[in-house]
Amino acid sequence: MSIEKYLEPVNYSKSKYITKPEFETLFCNIDKFDLKTKPENLNKYDIALIGIPEDRNSKNTGCSLAPDIIRNELYELYRPSGNENIIDLGNLKPGNKIKDTYIAISDIIEFLRNKNIIPVVIGGTNDLISPIISAYKEKSKDITLCTIDSRLDFGEPENFNSETYLGKIINDCKNIDFRFIGIGYQTYYCSSRIIELLDKNLNDLVRLGKAQDDIVNTEYLIRDCDIFSIDVNSVRSSDAPGNYNASIHGFYGEELCQIAKYAGMSDKLSTFGIFEINPKFDTNNRTSKLAAQAIWHFIQGYYKRRKEIPGVRSAMMKKLVVLVPDLEDQEIIFYNSIGTGRWWFELPSDEQIKKIISCSYSDYTNATSAGEIPNKWWNEFRKK
Repeated sequence: MSIEKYLEPVNYSKSKYITKPEFETLFCNIDKFDLKTKPENLNKYDIALIGIPEDRNSKNTGCSLAPDIIRNELYELYRPSGNENIIDLGNLKPGNKIKDTYIAISDIIEFLRNKNIIPVVIGGTNDLISPIISAYKEKSKDITLCTIDSRLDFGEPENFNSETYLGKIINDCKNIDFRFIGIGYQTYYCSSRIIELLDKNLNDLVRLGKAQDDIVNTEYLIRDCDIFSIDVNSVRSSDAPGNYNASIHGFYGEELCQIAKYAGMSDKLSTFGIFEINPKFDTNNRTSKLAAQAIWHFIQGYYKRRKEIPGVRSAMMKKLVVLVPDLEDQEIIFYNSIGTGRWWFELPSDEQIKKIISCSYSDYTNATSAGEIPNKWWNEFRKK
């Protein structure tokens, strides 16, 4: 597959960025794509940045201006780890029709996944998540999407736009094992009917208040995700005014960056995107600066991945067995990493390949002290 036909390399002014000692900015440590770059030369990269200046299927017109502004803010930051292997693919050329853009997005995401390169998508609007999902469906029997959003953007599949895209995604994925995780939703922005529908179908929904009570507990939810997206309306307007749906409530900027770092640390996660940033509403580029810092934290998290494999004999992994009376004394097997402190449980299965799911420390302590069955265990067990 050839992807250069879809891409427009960005024009850079080197003098703007080479201002810090020893060329330590990200600008000096991210390779730049040009039309002469051969696809086989991309194999050495871990992460690829791609801007998508597209907002034609959204009321939030102006988001198409965001990728270059976010990129400018990102390149002024210092490199996070010292061993980055990243390329900037530039911006996607908008298609003549919105469907053309969607096809190009799917092709590029599929191309990068085949090379084990993680796309960092700088959008654009939320509807762009749908073609990203399409790139996974051909080769994946199960897909988990995690969104950080103040709203649950669910609507009828035929009424597809940036505020209803989840309906189409769920409909399109009905023949595979699709799971949705929504973190940070604000109840007064969400229909109780939609909340009940998503909950009934065993998706994980976490209200803003619950997420903020213990940000660390969002990590285990993100750890099993394939695709991770941020809608900037999840951040309070004082920290991120650049969105026409900006709310006075939401995550603080530093909380969003911590969540983005968790996404980077997830061994499974293979696409990261940030959407709905509208420079027309921004003040002093505050929202674009925050987006750049969230991407920076994602990159930092990526280079801290540990590739832990529960269930495999390892001196750094403990196996703990808990008897739960409500399961007729059936065992729940937990795994705990000595190195990172992370937790998992194993689902009972007749198959040789074990299904191991991330969980929290409180899931283990509640099972041991009170005999409580973790909600996530029940949901996964009922899916069998």
